[in-house]
Amino acid sequence: MTLYQLTGRIVAPFRVAGFNLFNHFFHVPRARVVVRNKHGDLLLVKSWGAQAYWSLPGGGVKRNETPQQAARRELFEEINLQLSLNRFAYLMKVQYSYEAQIYTVTLTDEEVSRLSPSAREILDCQWFSLENLPADLSPLVMLVLEKLSKDE
Repeated sequence: MTLYQLTGRIVAPFRVAGFNLFNHFFHVPRARVVVRNKHGDLLLVKSWGAQAYWSLPGGGVKRNETPQQAARRELFEEINLQLSLNRFAYLMKVQYSYEAQIYTVTLTDEEVSRLSPSAREILDCQWFSLENLPADLSPLVMLVLEKLSKDE
C-alpha cells in the first residue's frame, strides 16, 4: 500500500463527513452515470471518499456546467474515458441526501478495454451482472436500480 493510499484511508471518514456537511448547506447538484457494457453488466466504482460502498461514477455539477456535462467530465476524471456528450442519455432525477441527475451510457468493447480508473479518485472499479450485484451497494445505487426495475 502506498503512502497516498494509506493517507486516503485515514482521511476518508473526515472527507465523507465534510461532504455531508457541505451538501447540507450548499445543496450542490450531482450527476451520476449508469455505465453498461454490451452484455448489460453494470460498472460500479468504490471511491476513496465512500470506500465502504460500490457506487455509480459521478460527482458534483460545477458552476456554468450542465448535469450532462458534469456526468461526461466525471466519467473522464474517474475512469479516463472521453465520450461525446450525445452518448449520455438522461435517465432520471433521484432525491437522495442530495439531488442527482442520472444518465446512462453503453460502452463498446473497445471502450471497455480502454477503461483506466484514476488512482486519485477510484479505489476499485468492476463490472457486475444485475443478477450478481455486491451486497455493499450504496443506497443511491439501490434507489436507481429500484426505479429502473419499476420502469421495465
